[in-house]
Amino acid sequence: MFDSSVEVENIDNQDKHQFWQNHVAAWEQSGIRQSEYCSRQGLNIKVFGYWKRKLCRKPAGMTFVPVAIKPSQSTVVKPMSTLRLIIRGGSCIEIGDGFNQDTLRRVLDTVGWTP
Repeated sequence: MFDSSVEVENIDNQDKHQFWQNHVAAWEQSGIRQSEYCSRQGLNIKVFGYWKRKLCRKPAGMTFVPVAIKPSQSTVVKPMSTLRLIIRGGSCIEIGDGFNQDTLRRVLDTVGWTP
């Protein structure tokens, strides 16, 4: 069996990403088991699994919420006028004076934060 991981080691990260992205997409379209696809393509199943997880990783429950941004009346920010919330995983939300409570609630609901 040919181990493509040895061959792929010699290409740059962008090309590796594209190489594995193409294989994961082809496998998904093939309708066959992962092990069978890897065997047919001469791919190392463990390396394929690693890239499949890496490329298909999606934060659980994460969606984008549209936020309207209005120009500030003043471009000067007072030193203590910002509240910073640090959420699980290191995400950070900074909230300035005069924030919209509904927008903040939607953002917090989206990231799964509950008081």
